[in-house]
Amino acid sequence: MNSAVKQINTPARSFRNRAGQINSLLPALLAFAVPLSTSAVSVVALLILLFWLIEGEFIEKGVEIFSHPVAVTILAFLGLLCLGLLWSDNFSAGLGALKDQWKLALFPVLLTAVTYRNRSIYLYAFLAGMTVAMSITFLVRFGLVQYADVSPTHLTPKTFHVIYNPLLAFAIYLSLHESIWGMARQRPHLRILLIPLAGLMTVNMFITEGRTGQLVFLVLMGLLLLQFFNKNRLKAIGAICFLLPAISITSYLYSPTFQQRVNIAWQEIENFKKNPDTSVGMRLLFVRNSLEIISQHPCFGVGTGDFQSAYAAVNRKRSPASIATDNPHNQYVLVGAMLGIPGILLLLLIFLTMSFQAKTLQDDVQRLCTALPLFFLVIMLAESYLTVYQTAFFFVVMTAALYKKQPNQRLQEFLTLEQPQKCWLILSYRANIPGSACSQHIDDRLPFFREQGIEPILLSGPVGRPSKQWIHHRTLSLAPSGIRFELRHFLRKHLHKRWQFKLVETICMVPVFPFYLLEKIIINMESEWSWCFLASLRGFLLCRQLQPEVIYSTGGSASAHIAALVIKRWTGCTWIAETQDPLVHDHGWRRSKRVLQVYKTLEKKICQHADRFVFLVHAAMQHCNIRTKGACPGAVVYPGSIPGLFQQKFHKGTRYHFAHFGSLAGTRNLVPFFQALHQISSRNQHNAEFRKKIQVDVYGSFDGASEREMERLGLSDLVVRHGTVSRQKALTAMQQTDCLLLIQNIIYFSCETIPSKVYEYLLTGRPIIGLVYNNKELDTILTEHGHLAVPANNVQAIARAIEKVLDNFTQEEEQTEVSAQTRQHASTLPTVADAVQQLISLAEGEATTCS
Repeated sequence: MNSAVKQINTPARSFRNRAGQINSLLPALLAFAVPLSTSAVSVVALLILLFWLIEGEFIEKGVEIFSHPVAVTILAFLGLLCLGLLWSDNFSAGLGALKDQWKLALFPVLLTAVTYRNRSIYLYAFLAGMTVAMSITFLVRFGLVQYADVSPTHLTPKTFHVIYNPLLAFAIYLSLHESIWGMARQRPHLRILLIPLAGLMTVNMFITEGRTGQLVFLVLMGLLLLQFFNKNRLKAIGAICFLLPAISITSYLYSPTFQQRVNIAWQEIENFKKNPDTSVGMRLLFVRNSLEIISQHPCFGVGTGDFQSAYAAVNRKRSPASIATDNPHNQYVLVGAMLGIPGILLLLLIFLTMSFQAKTLQDDVQRLCTALPLFFLVIMLAESYLTVYQTAFFFVVMTAALYKKQPNQRLQEFLTLEQPQKCWLILSYRANIPGSACSQHIDDRLPFFREQGIEPILLSGPVGRPSKQWIHHRTLSLAPSGIRFELRHFLRKHLHKRWQFKLVETICMVPVFPFYLLEKIIINMESEWSWCFLASLRGFLLCRQLQPEVIYSTGGSASAHIAALVIKRWTGCTWIAETQDPLVHDHGWRRSKRVLQVYKTLEKKICQHADRFVFLVHAAMQHCNIRTKGACPGAVVYPGSIPGLFQQKFHKGTRYHFAHFGSLAGTRNLVPFFQALHQISSRNQHNAEFRKKIQVDVYGSFDGASEREMERLGLSDLVVRHGTVSRQKALTAMQQTDCLLLIQNIIYFSCETIPSKVYEYLLTGRPIIGLVYNNKELDTILTEHGHLAVPANNVQAIARAIEKVLDNFTQEEEQTEVSAQTRQHASTLPTVADAVQQLISLAEGEATTCS
């Protein structure tokens, strides 16, 4: 039965729902307890885990966890720690090190326990806890409270200032953030409480002893100023240069505690070589000796749990008079010593992912989501804060609260339907990407699936924007090439200046680059090949949750078919695989023989396990059938276009416009067209008049070969480059063009492909000159609808086609509406609606319910 059927409200179900409701509030209690009591934190954490287990719904939780980039990177980091046991010399110590990470391992639990609507409750609960903790320090300061290990000059128990002050710094930032951008905008009376609270906390910051907290406080205040003066960076820099030194100097002059701590730190740094056995000196020594461990084991470290023994060995050699340690008081160094450079990279990837996710948010917590990773990146220089009890819990509860995704409204509606509705799981790496032909191929089909009573469940890569119209899930690639590909797309969206893009890309990719080169040496596949790993897992969970009738893999990337193959084997669901370009070419293969073998194996597996293998061209299906010795369950479905997009009237102008739409690269270029146009121009007795009547419009990229030939032949004055335009503008321009140019690559596999824009061209009703290479099917489609198809490498034939359309132009009259002949042709053209209906018919003949 489809899981979209509304669940019966049994007593057991009601009990589980009640457990979930209670559990959604427990993280607030956890956030409140973090600065106050480790015992309370432990009890609440265990309660959250217990209620999480009682609530059930593990499939839905699994979908959310594995669809969340931050959760995936945290799990990958924990996975590397587990792998580190393989080369650890002390397995029991390694298990102890893993046990210390149980707080971090609770992140997936907290992520699925918190709710989006309760985010403010979690934030204000933490503020309330910090307010209580701060109040206690003031009571101690004025001698109103007395207990062990505290005094008016030492306001926190023992070394608790190491934890207290960083948390206080974030609380100050949070208070100011909320008073400027948060709930105080709707409730002005909150500002009356929050601003004085931030002031009291700032005073408290400099009468307590935590230097790390004081440093990160200044960093967060700098960030706050940058965010406040976002539209005027000059003001922001001026405010930072004035306010931060002013706060520091004032605190130094009027706070004996802060002055003493600064002076002591300075003296200990100066005397480090003479006397390293001081608070700062020991930290510097720990880092120096730990870096020696990393230099000896850069690739994989000494193994999980072996830091203490490895440090003791280095310490005996380099600083025998100093004590050994099991904690270098630096998270990066600790991870690097145990797991090497890959460990440091994965640790940084957690916070890099958090920063990238912050960029995608459009709500009030976006600035907080920028501040949280920066906060931890700074404080982890002074202590292993992801191992320290309170700060580790602070990390997981705040990250879960701030990065909780808003529920997909369409998914919620679908899951609560009274009657079951059919759905298809559609796997396409590219989706909802303007300007991408692969994305447009599936994006156009989604409304027609819904018209047929089928709800599309879209699973794609992260390159396209999340859709609000469809149930859309996105997941990441894992290999270095995929990380690079997705990072570049992300940076292009946010950094429009080339130097900024290149600078940030270089900084981000330097750590990954060695692994990227290694991957390319081993197997040089498409950049997004590794998307299949998380896509298959997520797709399986979606199948368990939503029970789709069909798995449909498309989108141009082989990784979608790999993921669909895995899901098919796990669920037994009907699988339709559609390849937009053939996976394998019999001639002119451009990659290595190893990659060719991989794709041949994939093609064979698709033929063995897919219920239908859909092609866009008959030649591609025939060649696949030959390779697989007749085992291909093939079908051809022309993608078509949408007639409703082509309703504009054509108006004849004084110049004759040839236009090409799309990318130009390699042998798909305008060189033979320019040569043909040059021949005609040279033969014309009235060359100057002829040139005035001709214009070549290029929409999209303009390749180097075309540009060089244009300049060599002196045709620059005839060519207008419009660059990349929106699809709507491109469709409008198509309908106002005198003649549309279609150009194929002059390579073997052109016989197996038909450009998707052919179907748009045909629906415009405008004349088309197709420069076709070895493709009888495309030739037939064009000529049957009254257009011209000529060999792409035959300049004379191209010239004759140009002359023919120019002769027609001089004879035809003003055309103010679509002709009857055009309407007749349009009625016989393939459409997107036809393609969807054919896919449904193919699926209905093979339907198998997912298990």
